Amino acid sequence: MRSTAIAGLCLLLILGCSGEPSGPGAPPSSGDDGLGRLSGKVEGTAEGLLPVVYAYNTDRDLAYTVFVVDGEYRAVKMIPGRYDVTIRPAVDQLEGFDSQTVSIEIGPGDAAEIDFTLTGIGPVVDYAGGMNYPGAEILPYDEVYPPGPGRDILERACHGCHTTQFIPYNDFSRAYPGGRAPKDRQAWAVTVDRMYQGPAFGRPGKASYFDPKYLPPEDRDILVDYLAEHFPADRAPVVAQLTREPELDYEALKKAMFIEYVYRESDEYEVWPWPHQVDFDLDGNVWLAYRACCIVRFDPRTGEQEAFEGNGGGHGIVVDQTDGTVWFSGDVVRRLDPKTGKVDNWVIDNPLLRSNTQIFDSKGDLWLSLLPGGALAKWDRETDSIVYWEVPVMRSRPYGIIVDHEDKVWFSDYHNGGVSRFDPETEEFRHYPLVADDATSSIRRLGVDSRGMVWTATWGNRAFDNATLYRVDPDTGEVFRRRIDVPYAASYNAEADVDDNIWVANDNYLTKYDQVVDAFTHYPIPARSDSLKTTITRDGGVWFIYRNAGRFAGYGGAAAVLYPDKDNIPTLGAYHAEDSAGYQLSGFDGPPAPPVLGEDRHVPLGALNVDEYVDFALASGIVNEEVAEALRANEPRPEVDEARIERAD
Repeated sequence: MRSTAIAGLCLLLILGCSGEPSGPGAPPSSGDDGLGRLSGKVEGTAEGLLPVVYAYNTDRDLAYTVFVVDGEYRAVKMIPGRYDVTIRPAVDQLEGFDSQTVSIEIGPGDAAEIDFTLTGIGPVVDYAGGMNYPGAEILPYDEVYPPGPGRDILERACHGCHTTQFIPYNDFSRAYPGGRAPKDRQAWAVTVDRMYQGPAFGRPGKASYFDPKYLPPEDRDILVDYLAEHFPADRAPVVAQLTREPELDYEALKKAMFIEYVYRESDEYEVWPWPHQVDFDLDGNVWLAYRACCIVRFDPRTGEQEAFEGNGGGHGIVVDQTDGTVWFSGDVVRRLDPKTGKVDNWVIDNPLLRSNTQIFDSKGDLWLSLLPGGALAKWDRETDSIVYWEVPVMRSRPYGIIVDHEDKVWFSDYHNGGVSRFDPETEEFRHYPLVADDATSSIRRLGVDSRGMVWTATWGNRAFDNATLYRVDPDTGEVFRRRIDVPYAASYNAEADVDDNIWVANDNYLTKYDQVVDAFTHYPIPARSDSLKTTITRDGGVWFIYRNAGRFAGYGGAAAVLYPDKDNIPTLGAYHAEDSAGYQLSGFDGPPAPPVLGEDRHVPLGALNVDEYVDFALASGIVNEEVAEALRANEPRPEVDEARIERAD
């Protein structure tokens, strides 16, 4: 029986249930697992309106999000505790309504029912993308970027790295990529020149950030004049308006459920400690590296968490399944023993040779992408040492890294519109161009499916509204492309699940590409944010990271998981599939690594292929003979723009 509430919602709690599900569309239960459920009806829904129910567990600092479809919603596997249950519009919607919140408590085995009636329905004016832009004026794209030759050049040369809103939102209180410092014409000129003149990140022997062909001499002043005229230092911040939504599959949304787990860092950290990805240990726990503060372990079955303070990480984190130690970005790389709390820091006398992401191969060796340095490194388990290679690919700058099923190492090239492969047996590199558009682009992370096909997507692209999914055949180099119809997607990675569906993390959406039917399914994420790397469990749970949502909400960061089928969740624990590219250690039967000593471990300067790389750099016109000789003699420590390195994320 349901009661009527004047405030537009009604509540019925059924406590001490036998474990049998209740509420709309509930399937048969396999028994009481000690978790709760929540369901209800929603009056006032209409075509074009997408409500979500967001249930936040105030005891555990975690939350469930489900979609309202056909006037009903349902959440399962709810960890007991006190909840604030809110109905609100999904992200990226052009129709909205008034949010409403009810507080309840859900105990083990409880089923709660809350009904809502929507009020205040009407159109919404919103800006595009996953960042938050308080105080900005929202204008149509053509008013933010007036058409003309200057805009054409900007879209071709700048949007490969800088989001649509980054240039017009001149409020530097918002950290990159959410905002920038105000600039006059001289400052714009210096900024433009830095992008295509001189080595990226200031490292000798490396190419500029983007190819000068995208900014020929006759276009340089046109671009600077355009930036100075339309984005002067004294212009109030503006952002481009959202004008469309992707097509959604409501039957898929009806089955879906998100859970997010929050870690609130200490106030002592001045730098926002966002994580970039998760990894799983053999016990089903989830690990994150927060950049400024700590390594954090979550038990997703209970919400319990443990922080290893004083160990600020970076983009990457990977668990050694043989001994439970955790490797993460920082210095060249760092290694934590959770049992002792000791950390080994692998360091080198060049701050640009730091790792961005890491992955194990089936031999137990760890591979590292060195983005600012444009290099690839390996920690050798047998010798307990690190060596590196310079990447002889123009503007490669390795970002995301994977190992395929043949133990070949792949990485996204970030600034050149492709991916590259390294064969550890022959020590040969091969580059695979992917982006067909004649404009700057950036690619961040990649994945491999069961057939050995490599997948990735464009993060930055022309006008930042043409994200594309790519598949490359390693043998033939043949490239398959599909446009991702998500507005201003900023697609961060592409990864295969156990059924070879490809999952892409975008601004405000997770997207599934079904290879069999050649179709996309888009899932709006619980909060406005850019989404970072997916990591997929053996049971099909798609883990990913919020970046800007956590910052702008004031809690730092969160790990979230999408269950595409909430009625098929064997466990909330997170485990790698044994044949996944992210778990190559399943084929390793050698010894564990040496113990963590809690020491600085030094990596000697000098790439294994320095002569071959210098020959490549000379032939490509990157260096002259003087620089070449310096590189052969082990390059000197450069003057480094640390802020530029931090922005390469």
